[in-house]
Amino acid sequence: MDEHEQNNLSSLPLELLLYIITFLPFESARLIPFVSTRFRSVWNQALVLAHIPNGSIEEISHVLSSFIHNFNEHVPSKNTRKMELHFDKSTFASTILGPHNTMHMNFFSNGSKNEESFCWRIELDDQIPRHVGFLVKNLCLDSVDSLTHEVVSSMVLDCSLLENLKICGCKGLTSLTIDSPTRLIHLSIFDCPKLGYLDIRTPKLKTLHYRGFLPLIKIHEHFNLTNAIFDVRQGPSYYNNALEIGPLLLVIKNSQSLTLCKWMFEELIKPSISSSWISFQFYKLHEMRWIDNSMNQENINSLISFLKLCPSIERIFITMDSNTYSPKEDIGVDDDHWSKHARTLKNLKLVKLEGSKREDDKNQLMLAMQEIVNIDQPLLILF
Repeated sequence: MDEHEQNNLSSLPLELLLYIITFLPFESARLIPFVSTRFRSVWNQALVLAHIPNGSIEEISHVLSSFIHNFNEHVPSKNTRKMELHFDKSTFASTILGPHNTMHMNFFSNGSKNEESFCWRIELDDQIPRHVGFLVKNLCLDSVDSLTHEVVSSMVLDCSLLENLKICGCKGLTSLTIDSPTRLIHLSIFDCPKLGYLDIRTPKLKTLHYRGFLPLIKIHEHFNLTNAIFDVRQGPSYYNNALEIGPLLLVIKNSQSLTLCKWMFEELIKPSISSSWISFQFYKLHEMRWIDNSMNQENINSLISFLKLCPSIERIFITMDSNTYSPKEDIGVDDDHWSKHARTLKNLKLVKLEGSKREDDKNQLMLAMQEIVNIDQPLLILF
């Protein structure tokens, strides 16, 4: 933005500037105070500041709920979209009501509470909303801790139209249960390093995006899931020595798009389906991302073994990350058992390798593809 454009914007009426802010993405809106003194003033006027020292869960939840329910974008006195709620000297929550029915809640703490372990249960009510106000359909929760998780659980009870939930950076979270009878469609969980157990009861769930150490995952009524992302390159959760893959395998079996790490296939999936290899297929899978730490022959063989389970696959994206977890011991499954049931991937159109510029990796990949496609089959390979 040049100086002339900035001056033109700065000269607009306050009400219009506040209206413009509502259309900005969350990450852009957070930078408004740094644009100019005028915009810092505008940002401050778009802010509700509340202090509830030593407040009860009910009191804090009431303040949050009132902020959401009283919102009215057509009334200047009620269209404030940002609130800072201070619990004590070291902890506060920043809440922003963004466009497209999106609410962001960030929790900040200077103490040790954000590291304390806690279990969390989130229940979503599917009743018709009792209030008009701001209808939350997309909710982003960042750095919830042992002090604030009950407040969030209480507040979320009123988010009966919630369709998209994102939880990230909860350092002390060890167990998470999410119960949404009808509406939740998309769920993302990022970077919760202590999480060891995840229980999901969401029959309408279509997208599950998980990043971090792989915990024990149980998903109930799972057959609507179409996009499953397991970016678990860090490995299994540190206290889960024997993860049960059965329930999770039933979930991802029906996915149309899947992200998977090689170690997850070798340690968990491959041993569990070796006895039913002839009949087991990811028969709906059209697109996949495979994450591994190198393109050596052993890893190539694992990739080919997995692809032979995917008769409808069309696009493959391979990500190389040298820091990806690798099991210390090889899992003893007879490789001959897999090679006897070779399949040709007649629908495969695109293979892309990312994260590696080595010529040997490119050559290895091209040779491997010859094993699973017909000679006259058109195939685009990108590096």
